[in-house]
Amino acid sequence: MIWIGLIGLLIILFFILIGYTGSQASRNKETFANKEALAAAPVKPIILLIIDSLMDAPLREAIQLGKTPALRFLKERGQYHPRVVTSFPSMSVSIDSTLLTGTPPNQHQIYGLVYMDPQEQRMVNFGTGLKETLKFGTRTVLKDSLQRLNQVCLNPDVKTIHEAFDGPTASINALIYRGPHQQTLTAPWLGRLFRLMPKTIATMATRYFSFGAMAKIDHNSRPTGPLSRFGFHDTFTRNEISHLLESGQLPPFTIAYFPRNDDYVHQKGTSEIKGIVKADEELQALLNLFPSWDEAVDDVIWIVMGDSGQVPIIPNRKEAYIDLRKSLHPYRIMPIKQKKPRPDDQLVICCNERMAYIYVLDEQLDLAEVITTLKQEPKLDIIAWNDQGRVSCVSGQMEGHLSFKEGGSLADEYDQTWDLIGDLVILDLSVDDQNRITYGIFPDVLARLAGVMGTSERVIVVTVSPGYEMVSEASPTHSGASHGSLHHLDSLVPMIICGTDSCPSYMRVIDLKPWLLKLLTTPRKQKKENAQNP
Repeated sequence: MIWIGLIGLLIILFFILIGYTGSQASRNKETFANKEALAAAPVKPIILLIIDSLMDAPLREAIQLGKTPALRFLKERGQYHPRVVTSFPSMSVSIDSTLLTGTPPNQHQIYGLVYMDPQEQRMVNFGTGLKETLKFGTRTVLKDSLQRLNQVCLNPDVKTIHEAFDGPTASINALIYRGPHQQTLTAPWLGRLFRLMPKTIATMATRYFSFGAMAKIDHNSRPTGPLSRFGFHDTFTRNEISHLLESGQLPPFTIAYFPRNDDYVHQKGTSEIKGIVKADEELQALLNLFPSWDEAVDDVIWIVMGDSGQVPIIPNRKEAYIDLRKSLHPYRIMPIKQKKPRPDDQLVICCNERMAYIYVLDEQLDLAEVITTLKQEPKLDIIAWNDQGRVSCVSGQMEGHLSFKEGGSLADEYDQTWDLIGDLVILDLSVDDQNRITYGIFPDVLARLAGVMGTSERVIVVTVSPGYEMVSEASPTHSGASHGSLHHLDSLVPMIICGTDSCPSYMRVIDLKPWLLKLLTTPRKQKKENAQNP
């Protein structure tokens, strides 16, 4: 039983590496000896803080209740944008990849937590849930997430912000961190004990690089073992930022994750504000390093945002989880432990909570037949596939068909042009007499849906209605809330910008990279003159 417990603890380790959970006793440091050097920097440094699963409604509630003074201060002193469109699928690795590269999955090639790799023709799993990871293979998940995600899977032909900016940057507890500097990940002792991972892993990352206990900026920080979730938690993130500030090493750009809120929302639902309150406490500690909070925003650009929204799961658990194996029971579905399809496998199912990829491997199997089968499930709100250079869409909730492709006479609010044929209601679109497209419940759905179709020519992309989550062979389930789909509840996140009047051209995660690079190359004295008003 002891061995089973130790193995279980080690499994939790790599799940935590992907899922970001935990807590650690904080350092009570509130001194800042390098303020003068910071204020004299030629470019005003940027700290981008991502609070996992931060959403507008609970953030506003926490502020109104007086529980988040730091977030309230930054919001009142700066800009507040409550409807920033995130990436699709709205899963952390895809969102991080889109934010840092400014490209959709078709270009950066990270299609979610689980998908079929287009080059290797095998299932990739970066760590979804404990049961699924055990079935898929612990070593494989660890290798994919720690050795391959940044160095192989993330398209080497696209550049991250860290690679595009000619200067030092920092990455703290972000899953996507690829940069121009050779760094080393050191395996926790549990990983070495069970020989699930090598002692050290060489990786290309940022100049200042932190990845929990595996790579620390402050080498004198307290140990980060199993009880403190190996450093993947809010306090460790705050301590690493504090060290950069206190040591005078804060680079022009820092991206850092406060991961804890995601756990609370998944478990308790979207009305839970405890994670936001905890994140605010860490933010207060950072602002307290300055002589005053006003001076903090004078010296640093603070950007605080969520990465994805979440959707409450209905209380009836028997109805909440849509098992795609049951919907597709007439077909031979590849067991996930196989990783690579066998000759007689017809389908592969890759679930990403509220969206899924269904790969039709059998060339003799008509795609239309599988789509007709899926349409029998009324909880599937979008069913999409490649169709002779276009994206075709139907729904399990209504009759009709819509197809689209890039280019054409219709333009949307992001100045993207499209050619649409069919029933606009399928994607809740409308077109006015000026040929302008308006999005409804699926923000930027045309670009985001088109952006994942490159994973395979014979892939079907499905999303599920609010209140429900999709599962397959060993998929994790969430009792409080879930995310992943194109619906606005999954897709919209708030963003606070404080310390500059500038803002992105469009309120989308995919548009942050060019804006951030512009800020990073604008001398401090010119920032106010060149700022783009929101």
